[in-house]
Amino acid sequence: MRIEKAQKHYEEGREHFRNGKLSDAERAFKKAIKFNSKHADAHNDLGNVYLKKGQLRESFNSYRKALALAPNHPILLNNIGNVLTMQGEYEKALTWLDKAIKQDPDNATVHFNSGNALRFIGDDARAAMAYRRALELDSRQAFYHINLGKVLIELGELDEAVECFNEALKINPEDSAGYMGLGKAWNAQGDLDRAVSCYQKAISIDPANAKCYRGLAVAFEDHGETDKAIEALRKAIEIAPGAVAAYPILVRNKNFVSFDADIEAMESLFCRKTNTDIQKSQLGFSLGKAYEDLGKYDKSMEYVIQAARLKRRSFDFSIAETKARFDKIKNVFSPDFFSGFPDIGHRDRTPIFILGMPRSGTSLVEQILASHPEVFGAGELNDLAMVYQSLDDPTDSSRGDSFPEALPGLDPAEYVNLGKQYIARIRKYSSAATFITDKNPHNFQRIGFIRSILPDARIIHCTRDPLDNCLSLLKTDFHKGQLYSYDMSELGAYYKLYQELMDYWGATLPGSIHDFKYEDLVANQEEQTNRLLQLCGLPWDDACLDFHRTRRKVRTASNAQVSRPIYQDSVNLWKHYEDFLKPLISALDRY
Repeated sequence: MRIEKAQKHYEEGREHFRNGKLSDAERAFKKAIKFNSKHADAHNDLGNVYLKKGQLRESFNSYRKALALAPNHPILLNNIGNVLTMQGEYEKALTWLDKAIKQDPDNATVHFNSGNALRFIGDDARAAMAYRRALELDSRQAFYHINLGKVLIELGELDEAVECFNEALKINPEDSAGYMGLGKAWNAQGDLDRAVSCYQKAISIDPANAKCYRGLAVAFEDHGETDKAIEALRKAIEIAPGAVAAYPILVRNKNFVSFDADIEAMESLFCRKTNTDIQKSQLGFSLGKAYEDLGKYDKSMEYVIQAARLKRRSFDFSIAETKARFDKIKNVFSPDFFSGFPDIGHRDRTPIFILGMPRSGTSLVEQILASHPEVFGAGELNDLAMVYQSLDDPTDSSRGDSFPEALPGLDPAEYVNLGKQYIARIRKYSSAATFITDKNPHNFQRIGFIRSILPDARIIHCTRDPLDNCLSLLKTDFHKGQLYSYDMSELGAYYKLYQELMDYWGATLPGSIHDFKYEDLVANQEEQTNRLLQLCGLPWDDACLDFHRTRRKVRTASNAQVSRPIYQDSVNLWKHYEDFLKPLISALDRY
């Protein structure tokens, strides 16, 4: 009798759930469990109700109860992995999702959820593999195509990303998410008109979705259309005044001249008790920038320090592991390595690598060069890392970052092939330019790799006063990466490791690297611009002095700065914050 009653309430719960009546479904599933505590499906579906209601802990507990009654059931393993992903426990989620895949390797949903967890930990290559597998099993799901497209943008596979979003829109032509993804892909390709058209289509489908306006704002921002970016952000804030995400974009594009309604709104949101740590850190960094604009440096740094602490506790980072990685790089790219391969690599002068610490002037240098008619500024590329990763087995997740262990055993011809592979990748950005810039700052770790596969490539190393450089890093809320930059002691230690590695490259590869100092450029723009062009084998062009008039996509934290003439505000800016920077100064050994 109790079993029949349990099943009756369970069926009622399923009907309520299908009709969106979550509270009624919750009551019905609980009644089913009351009559039959071993009803695994009722526990699982109660977990689904909690998941829909955003009660993640309760959802997790219900799924675990169901799993105790049906051990190793792939749907339950998947559900536990999915809720852990939603809680931000990505590594734990992958453990459960891997178990689900072992139990049911042909379950598209599990592969899709695995892709989501991998994407959130930044493992884009394996995420793409998971999404591709999900699509092999079920190509009818538009959101599978959309998420693969998002990852492909991060991997720089922009043409394929466009194809993914178009496939999603074939399945669901009225999907605003598909148009937003397509807009992001066109923006990544530097096509502002197509990007704007896609975002406007998304807005026409879903006019109450603030995300559509934020995406439109970022597209305008990336192309230096500041006023239009702010206009789109105003609409996003009007639609969702309590949403945090619009304010960091607004602050990047606005120069604050007085305490105003935007600062007041951000401070009100900052004090909101329901904020996540990430939301509060975003607001803290934004308020730090606003108060720096106003010259209120103490208040600015108080917000920045709070924001950095909140961001730092959201991830794991080890400076010891960084040192070990840098030591490994030096061990592989030893003087013996280069003397043993004196004439390897692909002879091609197309690339100009602009590298150094982030916030050292790399974006400014690229903007100057990209203003020259013979140069295409490709921006911050991942292509060099992707070329190396072609040597790795992407299915082997146990190796971590293997760079550069795969190189010493290669045949000389393989270095040539790797160089050709890189050139083929960057030629997708421009088939006609004499030179193409790659402005990934952290390519400073790959200078040995550059020299071994592209011996004729030019390498411009941007430098800046260490304290100004580190302060700029500390104040910046990066979209991804730069995990060393949210703690002053770790930041100083990382900067020293960077300096030591650059000293090593200078001693091991003399004459291969051209240092270019930010402060010299600010002090004497024309002279240093001429020097930069000479280093790159370029004739003088007046457009390089008026670089701020060049309209191109700049997708970095410096996009606002390169849209204005050179200024000296950031030179010795650290002195305004000196009392707050003692841990950084100590780590840099500079009192």
